[in-house]
Amino acid sequence: MSTVVRNLLVVGPERPWVPAPGTAVGGVCLAVTRVDALGLAPPGDWDVVAFRVDAMEAPSPEDALGRLRERAPEATFLPVTPAPDPREALVYLKSGAYEYLEEPLAPEEFLRALAEALENREAFREILDLNRTLEAQAEQLRREKEELERRNQELRAVSRLAQDLAASLEPQEVVDRLRARLAEVFGGRPVRIGLWGRAPGGLAVVDGAGHREVEGAPGPWAKRVLRGEEVRERGEAGDLVVVPMRARDRVVGFLAAGGGSPIPDHEVELLRIFGDTAAIALENARLYQAMRDLSVRDELTGLFNRRYFQERLKAEWNHASRHRIPLALLVIDIDHFKRLNDGNDHLTGDAALRKLAELLTRNTRGIDTVARYGGEEFVVILPQTNREGGMAAAEKLRRAVARTRFPGEDAVPGGKLTVSIGGAWWPGGADSAEELLERADHALYEAKQGGRNRTRFWAPRAEGDSLASA
Repeated sequence: MSTVVRNLLVVGPERPWVPAPGTAVGGVCLAVTRVDALGLAPPGDWDVVAFRVDAMEAPSPEDALGRLRERAPEATFLPVTPAPDPREALVYLKSGAYEYLEEPLAPEEFLRALAEALENREAFREILDLNRTLEAQAEQLRREKEELERRNQELRAVSRLAQDLAASLEPQEVVDRLRARLAEVFGGRPVRIGLWGRAPGGLAVVDGAGHREVEGAPGPWAKRVLRGEEVRERGEAGDLVVVPMRARDRVVGFLAAGGGSPIPDHEVELLRIFGDTAAIALENARLYQAMRDLSVRDELTGLFNRRYFQERLKAEWNHASRHRIPLALLVIDIDHFKRLNDGNDHLTGDAALRKLAELLTRNTRGIDTVARYGGEEFVVILPQTNREGGMAAAEKLRRAVARTRFPGEDAVPGGKLTVSIGGAWWPGGADSAEELLERADHALYEAKQGGRNRTRFWAPRAEGDSLASA
C-alpha cells in the first residue's frame, strides 16, 4: 500500500514546533522543507505553508499572503506569530489564512492545526475537482446548445430560402433572393454566384452586392465545377470553396465562398443545400420562361408575337397616359416582300425575316418592345419617346435596313430590300392604344403610297391630323 505524502514548507527560524521530515499526521507522511526566508524556498508543489510572521518582512498580512500565493498558489497557509495581535489575526483570516497560531506553540498543537488544514485542503480539492467537472459539463452543454441553435438557424434559413424561391419564376429574381439569403446567413464572408450562359462555356459571375463581375470563358476550377466536382483550395488570399449548383443532373452554376478565415464544414454543407435549392428554382424558372416564350414569342423570328404586342401596347399606353409620359409607336413593312418570296423559295424569305428581326432588335433600346405583327409587318413600342425621338428612331431603322444585305434581295425591284415605316405618338391626338396603332398604320400606308423606303409620322394640327416625313 503506497503512502500518501504531503509537502510542508516552513518559512522562519528553527522552532520546536517544526515537525521532522517523515512525521505522520492525519494518515499522511510529511515531506518538510524549512527555509529562513521565502526567497530561499526551492520550487515545489506545496500543500501547506507555515510561516513566522516576522520572517516574511512584509508591511501587511495581505502583502505577506500575496507573496506566498505567487510561490504556492494552491497551498493552505498557517501564520505563526511570537507577538499575538487580534487585529492582525483578523486580517490574516479574512485574507485567506486557515488558522492564526501563537507562540509558544507546542508541537502537538501545530500537528493538530496541520492535520485540520490538510483535511480542509482535501475537502477543498474535492470541491475544486467537482467544480471543474461541473464547469466542463456546463461548457459541453453550452457548446451543444450553441450547435443546436446554429442548426436551427440554418434550417430556418433553408426553409426561408425555399419559400422565397418557390414564389420566384424569374431567373433574376431567383438570383436576387438567393443573394439576399446568402448575405443574411454567411455575414461577412463573400459568396459569389456563378451562372452558365447560353453560349457554350459562357459564364456570368455575380458578387455579394449583385454586381456582375465576369462574363466569358470559365477558369480551370470553374471547368471542374461544370463537370460536377466540388473545389476546396487554400491560398494566400485564404480559403476557397466552390460547390456546383445541380438540377436534374445538370450543373446550372456554382456558389463560391472565400475569405481569410478557414471555412468550417457546416458552412460548406449549408452552401451545398443553398446551391441545390437555388438550382432547382433556376431550372424551374428557365422551364417557365421557355413555356412563356412559346406563348408570347414568334416561332420564326424569336420576336414577341402579335398577342403579346397588343397586351404590351395597352400597358404602355396606360402607364404613359397616367403619368403624362410620351410614347411612340412604329409600324414597319418590308417593301416588295412578295417579289422576294416569288423570286426565291420560302426558306430564303424566312431567312430575310429573321435577319430583319435581328437588325431591329440590335438597333433599339432595352426598354423598347419589338414584335412581329404578322407576315412581313413588324411593330416597335418606344416608351418615354416623343414625336422627334420617334421620327429619329424610325429613320435610324430605315437606314440600317438600307445598308444591310439580305438573303434573296436580288429578286426585289432595285435589287435591294428596303422597309417603309409609319409612326404615331402620344400625346398627339390619339385617345387610346387602338387609335395610336391605327394612326401609325395609316402613316405606314402613306409611306407606301409615297414611294416606299421612307418614313411617315402623324403630327397634330388645329384643324385635324397631318403627316410628316422623317
